Amino acid sequence: MNTTLSAGCPTGVTITPSTGTFEAGDVLTCSVDGFDPTYKWTGIAGANRVPVSATGAQYTLLEGPFYVICTATVSQLSCLNYATISDTAYGKCRKQQ
Repeated sequence: MNTTLSAGCPTGVTITPSTGTFEAGDVLTCSVDGFDPTYKWTGIAGANRVPVSATGAQYTLLEGPFYVICTATVSQLSCLNYATISDTAYGKCRKQQ
């Protein structure tokens, strides 16, 4: 029975994109292998280091440094897994001519 339970627990949590140049407004997406997971984002983000508290598979970046954690939970099996990412989201600059 433990094999069945662990097979449905979230594994391989990934946040995409995980590298590159991030800009304010970019969307991070959390994904996982597992049975019907729910997602929660926590951490800090933005120039004022605002606490992050969001649900769902996607999170939109604020301008400034960020450290966010995506936790995937399978409540039916009482198990979870997570991934983290930290970097800086730069403001979107437009050149005027």
